[in-house]
Amino acid sequence: MPTALPNTSNGEDTPLLDLVFQEIAKSPAGSIPFSAYMELALYHPEYGYYSDPKRRVIGRKGDFFTSVSVGETFGFLLAERIGQEWDKWGGDEPVVIVEQGAHDGQLARDIVAALRAAGKSCDYRIVEPRVTIREWLQGRPREEDFPEIRVVASFADAKAPAGLFLCNELLDAFPFRRMVFEGGKWKEQRVSRIGNELGFALGDLDSSPERYAVELGSDFPDGYETEVCPAIDAWMKEAASLFECGKWWVIDYGYESPEYFSPSRNTGTFRCYRNHQASENPFEAPGEIDITAHVNFSHLREAAELAGLTSGALTDQHHFLIESARDWLLSIEGAAPSPELAKRLRQFQTLTHPGMMGQQFKVAEFGRGL
Repeated sequence: MPTALPNTSNGEDTPLLDLVFQEIAKSPAGSIPFSAYMELALYHPEYGYYSDPKRRVIGRKGDFFTSVSVGETFGFLLAERIGQEWDKWGGDEPVVIVEQGAHDGQLARDIVAALRAAGKSCDYRIVEPRVTIREWLQGRPREEDFPEIRVVASFADAKAPAGLFLCNELLDAFPFRRMVFEGGKWKEQRVSRIGNELGFALGDLDSSPERYAVELGSDFPDGYETEVCPAIDAWMKEAASLFECGKWWVIDYGYESPEYFSPSRNTGTFRCYRNHQASENPFEAPGEIDITAHVNFSHLREAAELAGLTSGALTDQHHFLIESARDWLLSIEGAAPSPELAKRLRQFQTLTHPGMMGQQFKVAEFGRGL
């Protein structure tokens, strides 16, 4: 039986727990990678955290806040920027936008509404590979009011000669591998059964995380923990195939490699959230708790360039949205006060203030054929 590490669970017996035990029992190693556990915990079609969107309320009453839950201003500002970009290289055709990780579709509706108000037509495609979520999105109330939006199953169904891709807080929920530096070399923190609970147990690296270990080197103290996310490579290759000419925006929280693997970040970046309470125990309630890690933007940039994209700016949300808002801010100079304008300005401050969301989130831009 594997030796338990300190963060063995003492959590709830959820419906998903037996399924995890079954996967562990089937493994010749007697354990599974953390990414396999995370795939079950978040994306199992019946018991995963994201399997039932009606349970996952975003905002003050949910488990987490997003820029979208602040209000429609985030979509309005992205639409401002999309319009500016499309005018440069998109021609007179409708703006083609592809989004993945659309949650309840609210950002899509906010962007489409703002583009309509600006006199621009668009073709908005949401990529959602999960059947139940796709059907739920298609059946949402008011969807008939947005014929510009359609939900497709894959990147292949969303391709266009030219367009703009965006995702907001998608990559932070990609299943990742956990590694720890022990005895002068990198080992993997795998998920094992410890009695009737789940816990971490050390195992040797396989080829997937091993290449990252080689890149990281050995200048780390014993006990240093971190994450790597091999899934980003295949995902970026697919996303990059969307357009012959276009832009890609990845909006998320994260760091570049020097900061991601800094000596002070010795327990990694992964966190768990439930009812706005943070935790470092991913086994507390399998299927009932969100698991996330910061994005390594250096890794993302390398994957994008390997996929044939050109890297643009990596900036924080503060600077990105300030630039997006330039024309709007000029247009309201001297405008008469109104409740609507005051509301939008409050939302704008929340999204851009460095002490709120302005520095927490980053925007990575990539392009091709521009």
